[in-house]
Amino acid sequence: MGGTGRRIVSIIIIAIGILLFASEIPSQALPFTTVYITRPGRFYHRRSCLALKHGARAISVSNAREQGFQPCTRCKPPTW
Repeated sequence: MGGTGRRIVSIIIIAIGILLFASEIPSQALPFTTVYITRPGRFYHRRSCLALKHGARAISVSNAREQGFQPCTRCKPPTW
């Protein structure tokens, strides 16, 4: 197998590795995904959640988890 053939095989192997790795991480569960919290609340929510009817503050999933917030059981926001 020549240099070009090995290069093509290497590219294919790398592409397969990237696809396998990416498929294990749900896109909605990335740490920088935005969720919403209310002032007195203990939970974080999706933007469409009915619990946010009185307003909310945007925050990342990772920050919400670090601050002790739990995912809302009604709207089921992303977790990681």
